[in-house]
Amino acid sequence: MTVERPLAALMLLAILTAYSLAMSAHAAKGAEQGHRDTVQLTDDQAKLAQIAVATAGPGTLRQTLPVFGRIEPIPSRAAVVQARFPGQIKALTPNVGDAVSRGAIIGSVEADDSLQRYSLRAPISGVVVKRMAAAGEATAGRNLLRIADYSEVWAQLAIFPSQISRVSVGQSLIVRGDDVRVDAQIDWLAPAADHGPARMARVVLANPDGRWAPGTTVQADIVTAVTDAALVVETRAIQRVEGRPAVFVREGNRYEAHTLTLGRSDGRVTEVLGGLTPGAEYVTANSYLLKAELEKSSASHDH
Repeated sequence: MTVERPLAALMLLAILTAYSLAMSAHAAKGAEQGHRDTVQLTDDQAKLAQIAVATAGPGTLRQTLPVFGRIEPIPSRAAVVQARFPGQIKALTPNVGDAVSRGAIIGSVEADDSLQRYSLRAPISGVVVKRMAAAGEATAGRNLLRIADYSEVWAQLAIFPSQISRVSVGQSLIVRGDDVRVDAQIDWLAPAADHGPARMARVVLANPDGRWAPGTTVQADIVTAVTDAALVVETRAIQRVEGRPAVFVREGNRYEAHTLTLGRSDGRVTEVLGGLTPGAEYVTANSYLLKAELEKSSASHDH
């Protein structure tokens, strides 16, 4: 193993170096032929760079109201484990963080009156979030474990008096966390403020992979109006080329920078008023790599 790892690292470095040189060579070739705003990539190079494209066309722009809140567990998706009869705990298997399935045996108790053992079973499927007892202790009518199911959670959003007239049940919104964003709807709006001036708007979020952790803060953009636009591009696709906004349009293996005249934007998509035709295939993901190669080839050509 002491020999293989350095060799693997050197091979990876060689591949990446060759890829960069190839991109630069194609870009320089385009510059020499008079196409200063063009980068050429083979299909393999585009795949390696994880270039993704979309088709330019009509779209909608959304006006939004930004609000903040936090992720909370759903009370009905939590349960505690108690002993059916007083006795001594003989076994209590799960620890905090362990997943359990509904009906699974998770421990046993020896009853005080009959001295017979009976099993403890998980009342729901979920994760053990709190353990309050251990083997050898008396049950004493207390809670032994707390289990929570976080496969679905709430986003509780604070809506202040100046915002409440623009918010209603069923309204669409975008909930954002750390590297996570989902489209959802407002499920419930509190009739009055509970603590402080804000009323709470509740959003139900599917959470099968645990990406929404209870207690974390989130931002939501509540959609308050939607307008149509004849031509839009994804905002992430826009790069500044020679100081002007542009997208890279793909034609075969050529990626050409098209300078754009822009209109309105909602952060997700941006309206295009000029410089692009409907139906054009433009780069959405990793367009900054094309910009970098274009700048490198332009600098080498100028010198």
